[in-house]
Formats: sequence, structure tokens, C-alpha cells
Amino acid sequence: MPSLTLKDIPIPLMERLRTRAAQDQRSLNREAIWLLEQALEPSVDPSVRLQQETEAQLAAWQALAGRWQGDAEATAALIEDIYQARTPGREFSL
Repeated sequence: MPSLTLKDIPIPLMERLRTRAAQDQRSLNREAIWLLEQALEPSVDPSVRLQQETEAQLAAWQALAGRWQGDAEATAALIEDIYQARTPGREFSL
């Protein structure tokens, strides 16, 4: 696979790349490749891209739907256990 070496990268740009790579949990190399791919991909209307991303997220959620094992009583008991384990918050009034 071909490789590329970049020289004389401005320090502020390198720091932004490091920050972004850390946020996306990628290596510097993978982040740079991803950014290049995004910059060089044919122009897509932002609304079309948002629609595609939304549909992909919805499909992922639908794939997970119905995978919860247990019945309504077990689910209610689990929710009650969670509420019982919570620490009390501060008092407030509306």
C-alpha cells in the first residue's frame, strides 16, 4: 500500500489533528486518512449526507430492537432495582 510523508506541518494544525484523533479514538494516521477521504469525496449536499447518516443510525437502532431478553415483570424489577440503588439527590422545589 502506498505511503505519504508530510513535512513542515504547522504546530497548531498538528495539535488539532491530535485532538480530533483522540476524540474519534483513531490513530493520527487513520484520522488523517479519514479526513482526506472526506475532503476528496465527491460533493454531496449536506442535507443528503445528514439524511444518510440519520437513516444509518435508525437502521442500527432497529437492528438492536427486540434483543432485550426478559419479560415485562423482569424489566420492571430491574428498573426498580436501579431506582433503589440510586443515591438521593439534593432537595429542590419548582
